[in-house]
Amino acid sequence: MKKVTINELAEILYATQLKKGMPTFASVLQATEPKVLKKDRVTKEPIPYQSVIKVSKVSILLNSEYEKAVTNQLKREGKDISSYEKGENTMPLEFGENNIFIGKFKGEFVLQYRPNDNSKPRTKFLADNKLTPKDKLVNFLPTENHAQNQGTDREILWRKLYLKNIRKLTLNGQTYKVIS
Repeated sequence: MKKVTINELAEILYATQLKKGMPTFASVLQATEPKVLKKDRVTKEPIPYQSVIKVSKVSILLNSEYEKAVTNQLKREGKDISSYEKGENTMPLEFGENNIFIGKFKGEFVLQYRPNDNSKPRTKFLADNKLTPKDKLVNFLPTENHAQNQGTDREILWRKLYLKNIRKLTLNGQTYKVIS
């Protein structure tokens, strides 16, 4: 395991050469702060926690192309590719020259990935730095939204993750642990 800063990890990822549209497997341990509600969705009680952190270990595909993945899924399902209605990219990234999975958005490094369909993420929640079951938080967490424009039966998931939220990343047999 190699310990790296966020900037060092960004340099390593930018230097990783992959042919456009040729995905590669990796895994990421990420810690994000979901935008929690101030009051319980049902009881209207105020949230009893100062902070909530979602920690997930996810098997991912890097260097994948979203539109190609959607059209391939439509073909597998025997559907016409015109079923796909292209939406707006609300977070366009400025990529480097070697791949299409690391970029910048408003000056911050962002990892773009597709979660591996064949592997479920392992997720834990920390409320005020204590391990907390999801069922105690579910009415404070944002609701899950699904793509309405793909036209597929099986949704193609797509994620963009700020590098500052990465704790560990394993790519090409090497694990990088992010240090402050």
